[in-house]
Amino acid sequence: MISFVSPDSSQHADLLLTPASTLKVVTATVALKQLGKNYRYTTKLSIKPSDKGMHLRLHMRGDPSFTSQDLVTLLNKAKTRFGSKVASIQVDDSEFTGHNRSQGQVWNDIGICFAAPASSLNIDNNCINGNLKPGKVGQLSRLHISDSSLLNIDNQIITVSQNHPDCEQNLRVGDHNQYSLQGCIKADSGMMPLRFSINDEQRYFSTKLKRSLARSGLSFKGNISYQQQLSPYSESVNHLSAPLLELLEYMLVESDNLTADSVFKTLAREQQRAGTYQQASKVVVEQLSALGLDLSRAQIRDGSGLSRENLISANLLYQVMQLWQSDPQLQALIKRLPIAGQTGTLKYRRSLTRAPLKAQVLAKSGYVNGVVNLVGFIEKGDQLRPFVLMANGVSLNEQEATAVKKRQTLHPILRYEKEWLEQQWQAFN
Repeated sequence: MISFVSPDSSQHADLLLTPASTLKVVTATVALKQLGKNYRYTTKLSIKPSDKGMHLRLHMRGDPSFTSQDLVTLLNKAKTRFGSKVASIQVDDSEFTGHNRSQGQVWNDIGICFAAPASSLNIDNNCINGNLKPGKVGQLSRLHISDSSLLNIDNQIITVSQNHPDCEQNLRVGDHNQYSLQGCIKADSGMMPLRFSINDEQRYFSTKLKRSLARSGLSFKGNISYQQQLSPYSESVNHLSAPLLELLEYMLVESDNLTADSVFKTLAREQQRAGTYQQASKVVVEQLSALGLDLSRAQIRDGSGLSRENLISANLLYQVMQLWQSDPQLQALIKRLPIAGQTGTLKYRRSLTRAPLKAQVLAKSGYVNGVVNLVGFIEKGDQLRPFVLMANGVSLNEQEATAVKKRQTLHPILRYEKEWLEQQWQAFN
């Protein structure tokens, strides 16, 4: 099923379809309108000095860009003011509540970095890098994890001959960041890069915090406790994220799901509601309705598009693009979309890497199995032509899939996309 809208044509424009990552343009719209371009996440370390050392309270607010280095910087500021001994540490992780993944998210995405949980305790993208290499035939493959103390993986991937029938690798996600890999890998396979998400946020964060204490030269022998709604001590040091507009640009260009879902939940928290997917969804619907859009039939489950229960029409997305053009506050988002053949998720999109479309399309893509979407603008001189093109129910037979994988032919939907966008280019006055 193909649905599209342009200034002078449309097809199945009101049909509800899976938006995938094109939903991020909705998240960006509401976030910029509600929070403003200069909004920053504030991570606070509050301190109560005592004879036994500092009593620390770390107030985590779900900043999706927060890193271990940011944490070390906070601790160093506290050390400079109050010394190197720590008496107690409490962590407030109450910003986001409820489920850490959205309703309708595909279960076997869990454990993969692009589906990392959006948590109050976000740090270092909630991900760990790794890679898998074949070993000798009949023996286990070689798994490298960048930090095995953060994530433990039992590798049971067997190396088989190159003539063995097709192999697959399966990740099983257990409790407390204990995973297992099962299946096989062919002996002639190259190195397989892997990125794993964590699923026990407190365990992961505790390890990161203990390391940061050591890096800062702080002495602490107690246990880290997690509590909700902790009142800050009178003394404090803060870490501010980059302004929201920069975070949204990263979200759009790199299609970063952690940023999208963290911002999504923040919309609810900033209205003094529970930081859940459900409450954030209500905020998005209310905000867009106030802008004149009809969301009575739309289904919004998250901010990233990972949920398969999200349902949006091409017409609704087109109206969002029109808002970006007409609303001075939203116009800044247009130039922060990926650029065809140059940046982010459009850098290597094969439908857009040649003239006249290369560098002239600014758009957000959306892709999950069976879904190929594109939403944005064609730029010609100082003119912008909005468009929405959505393809759902996409499926190739084995011969077609093999030809596309070997780059012998362009994916049929991308071929259609290329031809349709070239028609839009020619339709410019």
